[in-house]
Amino acid sequence: MTTQEQAILRFQKILQVPTVSRKDDSTDWAAFDAFLPMLKEQFPRVFAHCELTLINTYGIVLKWRGKDSSLQPVILMAHHDVVPVEGQDWHYPPFAAEIHDGTIYARGAVDTKCILAAVFEAMDALLSEGFAPDRDIYFCTSNCEETSGDTTPQMVQWFAQQGIKPWFVLDEGGAILEKMPMGIRNPFAMIGVSEKGLADIRLTATAKAGHASLPSKDDAPAKLVEALHHIAKQPFPATLTPALQEMLRCFSNYVSAGMKLVFQNLWLFGPVVKKVMEGTPDTAAMIRTTAALTQLEGSPAINVLPEKATAGFSVRIAPQDSVASVVEHFRKVVGDLAEVSCEDAQEPSPISDHNTKSYEYIKDTVAQVFPGVAAAPYVMNAATDSRHFAAICKEVYRFAGFVFTEEQRASIHSADEFMPVDAYIKGIEFYKALIKNLH
Repeated sequence: MTTQEQAILRFQKILQVPTVSRKDDSTDWAAFDAFLPMLKEQFPRVFAHCELTLINTYGIVLKWRGKDSSLQPVILMAHHDVVPVEGQDWHYPPFAAEIHDGTIYARGAVDTKCILAAVFEAMDALLSEGFAPDRDIYFCTSNCEETSGDTTPQMVQWFAQQGIKPWFVLDEGGAILEKMPMGIRNPFAMIGVSEKGLADIRLTATAKAGHASLPSKDDAPAKLVEALHHIAKQPFPATLTPALQEMLRCFSNYVSAGMKLVFQNLWLFGPVVKKVMEGTPDTAAMIRTTAALTQLEGSPAINVLPEKATAGFSVRIAPQDSVASVVEHFRKVVGDLAEVSCEDAQEPSPISDHNTKSYEYIKDTVAQVFPGVAAAPYVMNAATDSRHFAAICKEVYRFAGFVFTEEQRASIHSADEFMPVDAYIKGIEFYKALIKNLH
């Protein structure tokens, strides 16, 4: 069996453990009990050379001691919990990790056991060569990222208590994308420098109950509908943040001459760029806070006017906004049509500077392993565990060293999540280069 075949077999073993985390009390912790012993069995050399610390029972921290303790360590991250598969129409068993036509199908193949497995493979390969890093390298993986659990916050607290201040942190997030928006004619490594915050906003309109035969514009549902209309007509302001401007500048070498002129002169063409980016959901989300209407509730009977009608919004808060400004925006737009409440929220992450040696190092490693692939910073719409590390590190980046197709990205949290074998093997090469060249 070749080295690559062995690596794929180990990846399958990792994917076959159903480490599904749930927000209720139904999580099968037996699967998590089995996960660490399985890892030790598959990577005995890694565990023999690295110091293991368990956080919150199932969170794993591995320290690979470097030669120079005066150098700041690097933290690589993933999470080994996955989302449930119930109610999804899988063509292949979600935890069998079967290979069909050179592709592995399994829950977690992209999100994010591919990172975990590739980092372990890279460490194991380098250890077999007698390699020792110059600086300490930590690998952290959480058991409850998908449920916004407290394992990673406890990890951050543990690092703080140890007095450990990392040089940079690298977690999931961006990846190498072959299909880019706005007519960009080149694959790009999208490196997340921040991530949006979250807020669950609820609107509640109230009125006297009544019979449906006597409707009025002052009924609770009618007031709610008017409030929703105002919200749709008054979105959050669009902003070209410095990170977004740098992203567009990076894109400028791979677009038409006309678009290049626009991207390189945003001081003049900023309003035009905003208008263009508002044209598609992917790019529109890059320039503003978004509010997705996800819940509506009114009368339990179709012929009864309720006393209360409610609407729920899932809000993703851009770095230029805050939880307070989001709530204020809703209240200003809605007026006295409905009450606004914020049920759960977290602020957007600080923006990590893209003009740092660590960012350049990640970018250079991409260029080494994936020749011809350019890189650009961006702000993630989704949330990752890395946001917690902003408390102890200013250089927190979000990038998985894999080529992800549009179809792969769509398979995250969906049926038939998949990873091409060749893409996984190339990912191992990325993490090996990332670790080996650290100085």
